[in-house]
Amino acid sequence: MHPFTSLTLWLWLSASALFLPLGWPLILLGCGTFFALLLWQPARHRWRIIAWLMLPMAAGLWLIHGEWFAQLLTGDALKSSHPEFAMALWFKLLTVINGSQIWLQYVPTERFIRALFASRLPASFAYLLAGPLLLVEQLRQQLNTIREAQLARGVPLDGRFWQRIISLPALLFPLASNTLSELSIRGAALDMRGFRYCPKRTTLNPPADSQWQTLLRYGLILLILIEGGIALWW
Repeated sequence: MHPFTSLTLWLWLSASALFLPLGWPLILLGCGTFFALLLWQPARHRWRIIAWLMLPMAAGLWLIHGEWFAQLLTGDALKSSHPEFAMALWFKLLTVINGSQIWLQYVPTERFIRALFASRLPASFAYLLAGPLLLVEQLRQQLNTIREAQLARGVPLDGRFWQRIISLPALLFPLASNTLSELSIRGAALDMRGFRYCPKRTTLNPPADSQWQTLLRYGLILLILIEGGIALWW
């Protein structure tokens, strides 16, 4: 499947979850996407990311919209308590995050970058979208190099939690300085390659696309608009 097709499927799933009210369809959608992630072996390790995001969010929504915390502080019941709204918001975000984690596992970064450059998007806009993805691996390597250098200097980056927090500027400032110093080099490299000279760029080994996938993408976008109109009308 083309990366844009799977991305459109995730957008449709997320929009459908956002338009649904609190009820069994929304609960089944949130739990079903989570179980689908657990059943898919390559993406099973991502359940920890979802747990680290959703459990604190559930606690925060419960403290804000729950009556117990208000009674503990003021002694009175919270008049503006909306536990149904909090539960609906939590299940909607659960569905969106589950779908995003499945999509991230299904579509490798390199394949998505090739799809961007092989698409009909302008070269400048495609590079704007793919630029952060291209820099991730380079930033990771620079961060490892800076960390080893700071450890050799005696900076307690592997110490206690509070020491690591205090030592974060020793990592972030050199990383930001190196990134900014490379902007002129990257700009010169793009000018030498004739960046934006041609309206459409070509890539090696572009992801395979077909007419039915294109029709499916347009159909899903139209379906999102229809669902949004029905949700706003009712």
